[in-house]
Amino acid sequence: MPSARDTASTLLAGLDEDVLDYLVTMLEGDEEQEAMEATVAEFLLSTEHVATEEEATAKCRELFAALSCAGAADAAETAAAPEPELKVLEQKTSIAESDSHLFRDVSKDELGGRLVDLDEALEVRRKRKARQEAELRAVRAAHSRVLAQRAAEDAALAAATTAAVELRAKQGAYTGAVEAKPFSLPNPGGGADLLEGATFTLQRGRRYGLIGRNGSGKSTLLRSLASRQLGDIPAALTIHYVSQEVRLDEAAMQRTPLEVVLAADVERSLLLSEAASLQEAEASDAARLAEVLERLDLIGADAAEQRALALLRNLGFSAELRARPMAALSGGWRVRTCLAAAIFAKPDVLMLDEPTNH
Repeated sequence: MPSARDTASTLLAGLDEDVLDYLVTMLEGDEEQEAMEATVAEFLLSTEHVATEEEATAKCRELFAALSCAGAADAAETAAAPEPELKVLEQKTSIAESDSHLFRDVSKDELGGRLVDLDEALEVRRKRKARQEAELRAVRAAHSRVLAQRAAEDAALAAATTAAVELRAKQGAYTGAVEAKPFSLPNPGGGADLLEGATFTLQRGRRYGLIGRNGSGKSTLLRSLASRQLGDIPAALTIHYVSQEVRLDEAAMQRTPLEVVLAADVERSLLLSEAASLQEAEASDAARLAEVLERLDLIGADAAEQRALALLRNLGFSAELRARPMAALSGGWRVRTCLAAAIFAKPDVLMLDEPTNH
């Protein structure tokens, strides 16, 4: 029968490995189910594995129902197994020193099958619970550090994208190759760098694949390149990064798919905002306003909504799905929305993390 790890890995696919390891250890313990459900739901929400408390509750019910079925099947299998035949030892026997492999040392944290008083049993349980709580705090702290780092990367990526669009409007599009000088890639979890003295060259019009085992730093490298933290990315080069895990802020979660796709055209958004400000100002710069309106006309800003709608329809979005906020969409539809936004943005460089997921 499937183990708790097998069941959790299947139903919680995509969850951070450290968090999954902790949850599996807890599920295999002796905590009350109500407490375990609360902990699992908290982690599912904090890791953005689910978007709402309702989804977290439903996922917990599914998980514990599967674990209960597995436990019932194991119990039935045990009950159905034939009782071993009892036999009587007729000859004397002894255990020699060479049989030491039959024994192991008794851990201080276990009772070892011996009779103990209530106080000792409670003390052992208290130590076990304290150890589990310490592990939980460590996992939460590590996860918080990762979330903080990703938030900083998202902010850097947004700032770099805006700066690239503004610089491109002044200098024109960058059409050369991207040649990165030797750089090192720090390990976000600490320890040795993931890359040392790495270089690369990207030619316009080419498609490149980044191959490596899980945990080798592929996603970290892509995020760092997209946010211009390394790689000597030209300032006027526009980049759109689609992560393997859809991460949206609170404002984006309240937008419809159409609004998310339209927002991906950063130049259009900046020009519309500037035009509105100039038109509202009492002493507006008429010459600059004319330039902005001319640029909006040149990029087809008026037809942008129709182009975005056509793109969403081609990706299977019905009128009902297009009317929902992102918070009400499943993970799969959110991924499609982000992919539509990437296509609509028409960046110089499109980075897809785990492209087979998209």
